[in-house]
Amino acid sequence: MFASCRRLLLAGAAALCIASCATAPPQSSDAEIAAKLGPSAPLLPLYRALSRGTTVVIIQIGDSHTANDSFSGRLRELFQARFGDAGRGVMPPGVPYRWYRPARVSVTSEGWSVVSSYRGDPGPFGITGLRQHADGPAEMTLFADDAGDLDHAEIAVLRQPNGGTLDVELETGAHTSIATAAPAPQAVWLPVPSAPGSHTLTLRARGDGPVDVLAWSVTRGRPGVIYANLGTVAAGVDLMDAWDPGLLRQDLAHLAPSLIVLAFGTNEGFRETTDPAAYATVFADRLRALHAAAPGAALLVLGPPDAYRHRRKGSSAPPACDDPNWTEPQNLAPIREAQRSIAAREGAYFWDWQAAMGGPCSMLRWAATSPPMAAPDRVHLFAPGYQATADALFRAIMDGYERYRALRPAA
Repeated sequence: MFASCRRLLLAGAAALCIASCATAPPQSSDAEIAAKLGPSAPLLPLYRALSRGTTVVIIQIGDSHTANDSFSGRLRELFQARFGDAGRGVMPPGVPYRWYRPARVSVTSEGWSVVSSYRGDPGPFGITGLRQHADGPAEMTLFADDAGDLDHAEIAVLRQPNGGTLDVELETGAHTSIATAAPAPQAVWLPVPSAPGSHTLTLRARGDGPVDVLAWSVTRGRPGVIYANLGTVAAGVDLMDAWDPGLLRQDLAHLAPSLIVLAFGTNEGFRETTDPAAYATVFADRLRALHAAAPGAALLVLGPPDAYRHRRKGSSAPPACDDPNWTEPQNLAPIREAQRSIAAREGAYFWDWQAAMGGPCSMLRWAATSPPMAAPDRVHLFAPGYQATADALFRAIMDGYERYRALRPAA
């Protein structure tokens, strides 16, 4: 009797499997999903990473709109609220410029000097575009608002002939010493001893030889999203021409981003010497270089926001939006359209920041709101403006993600 019951149970299970398998929807291929995603198709690598529920790294590279962490910081908040908080991520070491105000951390620095790709200083440079250099005793400290942000830390240093010693210490007492001397220059990423509960990470150059720090990174060591912002004030996309290609590939391979956000164009648009056709060639080259260095990452291009230049009295420049005090830089719209065209050709997702603000003249309107959403210079936004447009970009990204989830349901 037991055997006959067992046969009946097995038969029933087989019938149930056949019925369920017959009704299960077939899985679409990536090519089919991309076709159905339409304009959001370039974000497929990001969507795939988000759906896995592991750690997802997003890196935004750009000009002052990126250096100001209001836009990137809001995106960090939104992504982490939905997918989990995996930490702050990679940052330029020390204090890269005078008004550096990163979200969630603060930094002090004494005795270090900034070596910058923007100023044309000698390299090598990695993804942060700068180094902190010390020939004598020097110290830099990162203070985390939440001790969890220092659960895992790493630093990128330059090993070099006659290199000095770098002492690394966390608040809880964990410490290590790094000898940076090497026969030839070599950039390396090194882990910092784990010290849960620490709020501070301090790097000290002993002064026994040159020391160069290229980056530091702090994470929580758990699934979720890391959103890092690496901005250089007044820079254009040609800033990346000064970065070492091998070091850039090494950094991106180590950081393993699922999305790289490129946010340049405002400064190029304000330069009267910019040739939009030549710029398009440079921009395409930079997108290809990023894709080659991080083939598993989606690329997202932020077109420059709406912006205007002050118009002097008696100027022959046409007034903008019937306001005689302002004029639109002649190259800003062509740069925006060049980015749109190149992004489509190179398989990157283009997001029109000006359109998200409300189109032409929106910067002037936003500067006149109470409280103002844009700065008096009609180039930059205040925090509410950055945050409102970050909300719009997040909605656009999530609209595509919801379509992706419908096309590729979880197993």
